[in-house]
Amino acid sequence: MPKVSIIIPCYKVEKYLKRCLDSVLSQTFCQWEAICVDDGSPDECGAILDQYAKCDYRIKVIHQENQGLSMARNNGKKLATGDYIYFLDSDDAMHPQLLEVAYGLAQKHNADLVNFECYNSDKEEFKNKNIDVNKVKTKVTNNPIFQGSRKERYRIHFNVWTKLYKKELLDGIDFIPGIHFEDFPHTFAVLSKRPKTVITREKLYFYQPNDGSISKQSGNPKQIKDYYAGINSIYEIYKAPELKKELAFLKRNFIPNILKQQLGRCNRSDATNKPLMFAEFTKELVDLNNKGLISWRGHKLSRYLTYKKLIKGAKQ
Repeated sequence: MPKVSIIIPCYKVEKYLKRCLDSVLSQTFCQWEAICVDDGSPDECGAILDQYAKCDYRIKVIHQENQGLSMARNNGKKLATGDYIYFLDSDDAMHPQLLEVAYGLAQKHNADLVNFECYNSDKEEFKNKNIDVNKVKTKVTNNPIFQGSRKERYRIHFNVWTKLYKKELLDGIDFIPGIHFEDFPHTFAVLSKRPKTVITREKLYFYQPNDGSISKQSGNPKQIKDYYAGINSIYEIYKAPELKKELAFLKRNFIPNILKQQLGRCNRSDATNKPLMFAEFTKELVDLNNKGLISWRGHKLSRYLTYKKLIKGAKQ
């Protein structure tokens, strides 16, 4: 039985896929299985996956009609048999010791979650430096959400590929189907369980900006709706009385950053989409304000005043 199940959704990434799979095969930790989900990709992804599966029995391939990234991950997770789960994006790559370090820390501390750092391959070359596992520095916490501030030295990130999860931790937690920016609501759903978490500043992942990714696409109203869906899913969890402190932390440290990203997308959109995006954004701001999630704390003053102006205009 594998110790770690690696879930790899694949769609239009033939340019990067071999690099990704080679990084899996290069792992110094060998007790893994890779569940690769060909999400109806129209390019050569399916053929590449089948080729690699013939060479290594640990690589398993699912071919399905296109259902989106969230469902590809959800469907892959259903077949996972490992004690831990790792989500790998198929246009990125793993440090050769990612599993060795992350699984070792999980075992050493009996942890539910391990969080690490990444290289941005767009800014620096991928460094395969050898890591002395006995010298890896860490911080252990039982309420990792409070490590989400940008000021923290040992910081929790809101993407899924900087984390190794105990399988049981993900029980009842799926990615929201049909939306972009699906990582952050999933991460906050996990953190709401207050998992025992090991955080290390070792860089174990290589992020490769992809021209076809959602972050590179021009602005459109659905992006705003998807952010809104993610924030609402978080609010539904954290409005529970026992998570009052966590919700206050999110209001001060997370909501401002998400709203900043949305405002930026609205401002950068073309003449056709801009009014539609601002209309959706305004609806979101009004709702969040009614829920008590918008205050001046954590926001740059100019942006906060912009939000209040939009809210005021919607009420007139």
